[in-house]
Amino acid sequence: MLSLIISLGIIPAFSGMSLAEEREIPESLKHLFSCNETISLNEIVFTSNQLENSNNILISGKVNFEDGKAVNLGIQKGYPAIMWVYQENPFPSNYDLVMTDGVHIIEDDSFEFLISADKLNEGKFIAYIFYGIPKESMQNSMMTGKVEFFNLISQEEFKVQKYELMTRILGVDDIKRLQLESIEKSKSIKLQNMCYD
Repeated sequence: MLSLIISLGIIPAFSGMSLAEEREIPESLKHLFSCNETISLNEIVFTSNQLENSNNILISGKVNFEDGKAVNLGIQKGYPAIMWVYQENPFPSNYDLVMTDGVHIIEDDSFEFLISADKLNEGKFIAYIFYGIPKESMQNSMMTGKVEFFNLISQEEFKVQKYELMTRILGVDDIKRLQLESIEKSKSIKLQNMCYD
């Protein structure tokens, strides 16, 4: 099963594909996948570290197993959870990998990543949590946990910053076109998902 999944996931890194682009699972293979998530994430927690006079960002969750194998991946227990954290630039939109980390899964199948906010710049971040072998092509799928968070800036401030940068470079028509493309892309990703609400 693992070799099948690995063969499906051609890594799009440096190939011009967008980070947020999702690969559609072929109809003939959908019966191999569960509609349950491989990784369930808890709410992100921001804590104060008084010893170092800084803030920490806690990302936690659990790997879901059925019959001793990770849901959708089919690999056994014993692998670590791997986290890749990207910073999203406001405009033009692109993503920079800013940190990676790995932790052991404990007996109740849970894990925790603690990030010192001091190690991150101001901005918007996207963390992907993988079980076992991390693959960029799996980032926006049921097999990978994903959480977005902001550091030293609010979501609204980030949106204002993005819009101000857009208006310096683009005209009103171009901004409207980009906003429509973003909405269409979001709809397309939902349609590609094999599980529907």
